[in-house]
Amino acid sequence: MSKIKQNNYVLFFYNNSKKWLTKILKNEQLHTHIGVIKHSDAIGMEYGSRLVTNKDKYVYLFEPTIHDFVMKIQHGTQIVYPKDLGYIVARTGLTSGKKVVEIGTGSGSLTSFLA
Repeated sequence: MSKIKQNNYVLFFYNNSKKWLTKILKNEQLHTHIGVIKHSDAIGMEYGSRLVTNKDKYVYLFEPTIHDFVMKIQHGTQIVYPKDLGYIVARTGLTSGKKVVEIGTGSGSLTSFLA
């Protein structure tokens, strides 16, 4: 596994309903109901490690997937969810190397997935 560095994105995972996607900045902290997570504590650790909050709760440090980024996109407009994105790709026959013209005025979840 690779080590976490400044400006990397990390998914702090407590359980399936409590997870936080954040960009690691040395002097930042994430304040949650399970305690404070200092970004500086995550720097140098490997993805997959666990970190202890000031309330002695554990969070796991995961490398975020495209699914995590899509789910965190602001919902100013209706977004295309990952289960639907896979269906769209399968039905259109998209494969590596094909060109796609995507014109949208929405949140960018389809564009993020296709990139």
